[in-house]
Amino acid sequence: MRRDYFTCVFLASIAGALMFVLFEPLYLKYGGVVYREFGLIESISSVFYAVAFLIAIPLYAGYKRKYWIAAGLACYGVLAYLPSIFYPKQVLITGESASIFHVIVAMVLRGIYGMVNAPFAALSRLWGDDVAAAMSKWILPMAIVIPLIIRTIRFYRDAYVAEQLNPAAVVGAKSNSKFDLKTGEEKADEKEPEVLGTVISAPVKPSATEEELDAPTPEIEGAKEEKIMITTDKVDHEKIEAPQKEEVIPLPPPKPVAPETSKGAIRVPTISGDMFKSKDGEEPE
Repeated sequence: MRRDYFTCVFLASIAGALMFVLFEPLYLKYGGVVYREFGLIESISSVFYAVAFLIAIPLYAGYKRKYWIAAGLACYGVLAYLPSIFYPKQVLITGESASIFHVIVAMVLRGIYGMVNAPFAALSRLWGDDVAAAMSKWILPMAIVIPLIIRTIRFYRDAYVAEQLNPAAVVGAKSNSKFDLKTGEEKADEKEPEVLGTVISAPVKPSATEEELDAPTPEIEGAKEEKIMITTDKVDHEKIEAPQKEEVIPLPPPKPVAPETSKGAIRVPTISGDMFKSKDGEEPE
């Protein structure tokens, strides 16, 4: 997707410039100017082209954080510097020492110069020929400076908002930007830290089912095995005697218990009438 942004913007810039080449002859040529009149359509198109490729596209790329669009526009802006840097000397393209290679290079660079400056030719009415010829060299710096300014403004705005919301957490707060401020590259997805060593998780015992309850218990070493033999023979219920009734034996009533006397109590003797009777059973006079 990023390559598509870069390629589409780069080719769209070239296609837009080639549309102005159709307005012949070219007004701005390498080493001179061919004076002619500009039509209304060419003048309006030049204004739209200048606003779009110098201001609108860099602003959109910086606001939407689509920096590949700005990169494609910047690469197109490099074309405006190629003729002034690599154009061969006049001696190499004319005279006896001229070479075919240098002549071909000069022809290509002249075509690039005319294509890049053709969209700004109609603006020479407003600012003159020198300014119109130099506007093509503004594409590269504008494609870099405008997104950089927007990114800086966004960074300080986020820092200000974070400080207003939570002033104590600003010192150790992480940047919300998708790009690293030091390297300028996009941040990689953060991975969760791996645990060093072996992780042992406690087993969770599920609720026992009927099958698990019916399952045999595991054997334990050293435990005594007790086997219960269960016979499956039929039982003759007729031979089983009915249980006899239990006989109830009555118990004697409990004996009365004499009241206990304390050790320090004084016994009072009882006097009965038998003591005064004689042997014959008569009472004395």
